Amino acid sequence: MKFGTLPTLQAVVRRGNFAAAANELGLTASAVSQQMRQLEDYFGQPLFDRSGRAVKPTGFALEVVATVEGALSGLQALRDRSRPGTSGRVRLGVINSVQLSTLPAILRVAARRYPTLQIALEPQNTSEKLLESLKAGDIDAAVVVRQRAIASRKLVWNALAEEPFVLVYPRGHQGPNSVRRIVRALPWVRYNTALEGGRIASSFIRHIAPGLQPRYEVMTTDAVIAMVAEDLGFSVIPQPRRAILDALPVTLVRLGRQVPPRQILLARRAADGENRRIDALLACMREVYSQAEEV
Repeated sequence: MKFGTLPTLQAVVRRGNFAAAANELGLTASAVSQQMRQLEDYFGQPLFDRSGRAVKPTGFALEVVATVEGALSGLQALRDRSRPGTSGRVRLGVINSVQLSTLPAILRVAARRYPTLQIALEPQNTSEKLLESLKAGDIDAAVVVRQRAIASRKLVWNALAEEPFVLVYPRGHQGPNSVRRIVRALPWVRYNTALEGGRIASSFIRHIAPGLQPRYEVMTTDAVIAMVAEDLGFSVIPQPRRAILDALPVTLVRLGRQVPPRQILLARRAADGENRRIDALLACMREVYSQAEEV
């Protein structure tokens, strides 16, 4: 039996099928299937039920994963500690707004400082989904927004930045430009309340205009600004990207202490508290965010 087949088994069980595990590991689906056949030959019994349209892990496969999980994590930690440099693979989840703003710069810094570090990006992009994936072991770290109920002994948090909230409204709006009057004069384009930033923004609007109902509700700040630029209303959102503000005809009002800032954090499992690869990524993130604060 090859040692490397065990992490592959973990990935298949975690992801639910060979194709998703192959994508995570950077392998072909046929290579994953071959490794699983090798493991089955080693144990002398099937690890998957292949009778249906989708393969399902057997109870024995789940026993194998549970048995080796702690040992594999410990061996990886020993491997990281013994390496003179930082290399290997990190499965990273990032919320949508960070993907559109600082993530490209973070990846550029990481590629320069740690050329052998491989970063695999998780397709999920909301804080809630990313934290679920992190706790389940589907990813190694996640850049998320601080949640209201954040306490968890299973996770470690590193602060990255605070993003203030702003009010945006159409540049061509004719009328008083105080926050309260804009809110009462224009339709509300609500930043989706499934997101923590949307919940913070909605709470502020409800405070100054009780009973106000949104006309539209969208998931991203870029989409909000695009709709505001089309004279569809106003919105309250976290500080948007400078590029989109410069490109579209909107006016921005900083809300300062009227709204608590949105906190951006890097989360990892407590078991990975000293993971060298995640520490390397954290250093890159802090470099990029510190430069952003200076602009």
